[in-house]
This record gives sequence, structure tokens and C-alpha cells, in this order.
Amino acid sequence: MKKVLTALVLFISALAIFGLKTNAAGTGNLVIHFKAWDTAYDYSVMGSHFWGTGSVGSPKLRDGVDSFGAYWEYNDIPVGAEVNFIAVEWKEGAQDWTRKFTNDVKFGTNIVAEGKTTHIYVFQGAETKDDNLGFFVANPDQQNVMVIYYDPANSYSEDLGIHGWGWDGEAGSSAWGTPTKVLTTAGVAESGYLIKGFMLTAATTATPGFLMYAGDDATKKTGDLKSETGWFETLTAGTTEFLYIVNAGDSFTSNANVHTDYSVFAEEAFSFKLKPFTPEDMSGTFAQNPTDIYVETSAAVASPYPSATDKEAAKAEIQSWFTVKEKTGENTYGPALAIERVDFALSAETLNTFVIVLEEGSALDNTKEYEVFFDLGLPSETLAEAKTVEVTLELTAPANTPVDAVLSVAGGFQGWTPNATGYTATKDGDIYTLTFSVDVTEPFTTFEYKWTRGDWPNAEFVEGNRSLVVPNNVDSITVQDEVLIWEDLKAETDTKYAAPVRVAGQNLAASIAIEMDSEAPVLTFISPSGILGKPAAERIIEVAWGTPFDQNLFPGYRVVDNRDGDLTPLVFVPKGANSVLDTRTEGDYTIMLQGEDKWGNVTQETFIFRVVKK
Repeated sequence: MKKVLTALVLFISALAIFGLKTNAAGTGNLVIHFKAWDTAYDYSVMGSHFWGTGSVGSPKLRDGVDSFGAYWEYNDIPVGAEVNFIAVEWKEGAQDWTRKFTNDVKFGTNIVAEGKTTHIYVFQGAETKDDNLGFFVANPDQQNVMVIYYDPANSYSEDLGIHGWGWDGEAGSSAWGTPTKVLTTAGVAESGYLIKGFMLTAATTATPGFLMYAGDDATKKTGDLKSETGWFETLTAGTTEFLYIVNAGDSFTSNANVHTDYSVFAEEAFSFKLKPFTPEDMSGTFAQNPTDIYVETSAAVASPYPSATDKEAAKAEIQSWFTVKEKTGENTYGPALAIERVDFALSAETLNTFVIVLEEGSALDNTKEYEVFFDLGLPSETLAEAKTVEVTLELTAPANTPVDAVLSVAGGFQGWTPNATGYTATKDGDIYTLTFSVDVTEPFTTFEYKWTRGDWPNAEFVEGNRSLVVPNNVDSITVQDEVLIWEDLKAETDTKYAAPVRVAGQNLAASIAIEMDSEAPVLTFISPSGILGKPAAERIIEVAWGTPFDQNLFPGYRVVDNRDGDLTPLVFVPKGANSVLDTRTEGDYTIMLQGEDKWGNVTQETFIFRVVKK
């Protein structure tokens, strides 16, 4: 059975303190909890910036630290007061603004409940912006479940949500096939990738549950999370249970990716590795046979294949992630083995299982050691000297763009100057093309920009700025853009569209020794009963002298291999001294049975035909 975090026990104890405080009429208490993603973070230096309407609190160092993180107590806050929060380290009695862990988190004016203590949860990288709350509120009168979900590939499906039952609101009345989209951005990981979260509440009399999916069995991220499967068994009014889920791929229902221990989640979510071989369920990284190597990664990786226009190039890119080498010594390897192809789920948006198929002539030898290397090939080192990268922007403009329009970009790479020399596009058919250069040193450098038709009044009607992410390991990149609306040509009903989100990549690299097969198949006799469980010398079957051999006297057997499964039909009697039976002559005749797996591992068992006169 799954256990609620120790933090829950501490939280219940805290309620005894926080919940017993008396309030003036029309006021309530808040307890704000903050968690950093780094399990080793020192919360003793964490402080806050806290402000709002009237005399709503003040910035201060954390009031305490528990197993969740830091927390602050704010008491006797007027109902309806506006409340805002930033997590920032405290240094010499004030905020150290170089160490800010969230942006503005605006709780609004309806967060304070009269006469009650309300607990709010905030995570590193939180921000209230663009309809994202950036915080999660526990109901002081209900049972609560706080869920954090992370996709290490940063590939969150727009349809991802939950199928829930027993919860308050829409989360508890989900129709199958229509996910309830409860996920909102909880924060940002050190990789720069988003982390999602949601809070579920239910009456104390309810027996709630949920699963995560994007609408069908094939997109399940978890199995059923409910009391019958060991979850939510100790929830009571005013308590919160914490679940941490890492994307382990589609159709994943074992719940092995659901954790109540944050440190286990963090290790799985934020560190990348190749999973070791697990023989019980034939998973992990292992060689099924001398040419087929199964690889499973600890985290899902975004697949370039589904959205690629050049499918063969996308396959080649995925194949380039893998290298297989013979291990010749301590940290020394032979040349890379030739890979024919890498198989993967073609329709999947993210991948965590692969099959490497080696070319003929590069088969593995199970008397040797091999290692498989995985590397996305993204840059991870800062250059000592700046590198010039050529950038090409290919733009599709709206239909009402004037024929003689001169389109240009203004951005951080050229001083935000519209129509600047060298930054105007040329038109070729329906596409506008602009090529320029930037200098970079960091693994990824992000520049912000916008498209204009020569000046700011006729710029694109966009919310925020576009982002140009330039890696330092290429000589050139090409980016496709589309302007949907020009500000001066918009209709009265038009609203700003969101600027495309482009984030810096994170290189993932790992290696692991390939689990080979050096275990021979197992041959087990199943008839006649007189030879079962006996050593070879006592496996004796009598045969009548002077009569043709009765095939029904041949013993029954089964051969099973740990990798290849049932090999019974492939068993044979090898030619030689142990393959002869002469019913014309009395005596013992030893017969050998032989089975062999795909690796050449051989098993041999013998029994005796004893020819006797009746």
C-alpha cells in the first residue's frame, strides 16, 4: 500500500497549530508553502515578498521548514483583501533579488476564508500570467490531493487531463473519452521545461479516484489511482496528500511512475539514464538476440518523427542518438558497431523504448562486453569564443498583407529597430525570407523579436515577443514563422494571439552495459512419470527386445529459454554415439536431446533406453 508523505503527518500537526488561532471578525489565516525542485536546497535562507491591499502582511524570512519545503504564516488577513507573493532568498534582513525563485504570484481577493486557515502551495518558477494561477489552494474543510506532473520531454499534449470520480466540480464527473483539463503550470524545472500541477478536493464522505490520459486507453499516463489500488486511504478533512507523476510513455498503467516520495520522483524526473534489465518482465536495456538490442530510457524523449515532413530524415536523427561499442577495458572501447536501423513507435509524440537492429556482420558476441550510448547531440558546453550562426526566418503572412509591403524584424539581436538595414525580408511566392547572423557562446541563446511592416504601429498583433533559440553547435538554422494579424489591419473582433513558445533544449546523454544472454535453455522431462525428477543415470525407459521401436515410448519434454521462450519444437537428437537404438540387442542405449537458443547457448540432457527380453 502506498503511504502518505511524512509531510502529511507534519501537515496534520501544523493544522493543530494553524487552525486553532482565533480571528477577528471578517478575517482568516494563510499558510503559504514553497517547494524548490532541488532536493538538496537549503530552505533556511528562503524568504518572501508579500504585499496586497491595506495592511496585508509584509515580506519576511520563512517561519518554518517542513518536509515539503518552507512555509510562512500570515494571520488575521481581512476577507476580500488582495494578496500577492514572491519566493526570494533572504540576505542580511532583506530580499536578495538576484535569488528570486518565483515571479509575481497573485492570489487575488477571494483567497481568504473567514475564521479559517487556508494552505496554499507554490513551486519554483511559479507565476500568475496568461490565465495561469501559479498556485494551488487546499480546501480547509475537504480532503485534498496535490498532484505534480512532469514530462521530461516537455511535450505536453493539449488533450492531456484526467478521468476522475468522486471529486468536487468537473474533476469528479468526467465522461470517458473527454479528459477534464485540470493541469496548469506549477513551475519551471532547472532544464527550463514546464512542470504541471493540479489540486483535487473531495468531501470527507467520498471515495475519489482518477487516472491521467488524453482521451483513450492508448494515451493513459497512469492506471486507476483510488483507494482500492492503495491510494487516498488516509485522507481526512483539511489534510493534503501529495502525488508526483513523471511521464513514462503512453499506455502506461502500472503506476510505477506515481510517487509520494518527492526525492524518488526527482531522481526519476530530473536525471536521465538508460534503465537496467529487469528479467521478470523483460524490460530495461538488454540484447534479445545478437542483433536486436532493446533500450528503455528513464524519461520520455520528444520524437521528431510525427511532425516531420521528411520522415526518413527524422528516422535518421533518432538513429543518430545511439552508439554501440565493445568494451575493451576500463573506459576503453572498440569502434562503433554498424546499426541497420532503430525501431520505435512511429505515431508516439514522445519515446522511451527503442529497438536497435545491428547490421549483418556486427552481431554481438556473448563472450564479450558491450555498452550502448544514448546522446541527443544537443550542445551542453559554453564556448570559449563566440561563434557566428546564420539564421534564416521563413515567414507566412496573413492574406491581407499589402502586396508592396516590406516586412522586417525588430529584436534583441539588432537593437529593436524596425526596418533596419539587413533585417528586411525578401518575398518568394507566398513566403518571406530573411537571413542574418548572430554570435553565441552559450549552449542555447534566446533572442526575442517581432515582425513588423516597417514600424511599430503596423507590427504583428501578438501578445508578448517571439523567441529565437540558437544552439552553439550548428553553423546555421532555419525557423518557420507565421503572422496571423497585423495590428493596423485587424478587425474590431480580433484579439492578440500568443507568441509561439520556443524553449532551449536540454541535452540528454547516458550509457549502460548491455545485458547479454549467456544462459542456456532449460529442458524438463514431463513424461513418463518414472523418469521425472531423476538424474540422467536413473532416467530409464524399458524397450522390448526384438520388436520394432514404439514411438510412444519416447519421453515427453519441454524446453524454455529465458529470452526466446518455448523452444520445444526445435529440440533434436544430435548425430553420434548418443543417437543409436538397436532393439535386436539387449543393453542400455543413452540418447541425447539438444536445444539451442538464438545466442548459441546449448542445453543437453540424456536418458536411457534399456532393451530387455520380456
